[in-house]
Amino acid sequence: MTEFKFDPSTINAPSGNVVFFLVNAGTTSHDMVIRDSTGKRLAASELVSAGDSFVFTVSTLAAGTYTIFCDQPGHESSGMKGTLTIT
Repeated sequence: MTEFKFDPSTINAPSGNVVFFLVNAGTTSHDMVIRDSTGKRLAASELVSAGDSFVFTVSTLAAGTYTIFCDQPGHESSGMKGTLTIT
């Protein structure tokens, strides 16, 4: 994570427990939120300070396509979003 993107911005993972290793290489705090196609928030990481990392585990995602984004003010609209596909 950095200003203002996820790298990679497209993630594919099998169903079951999905473990994200979030590394904030930016200069401001970021988080990662997973939203379904209806806009419902399904999971959110803790806020990760600049230079820190966080292991974020999600176990409740069904197969499908989801949006990932940072919900800090202005970050998503600045392009900090991507796609998560669960197979």
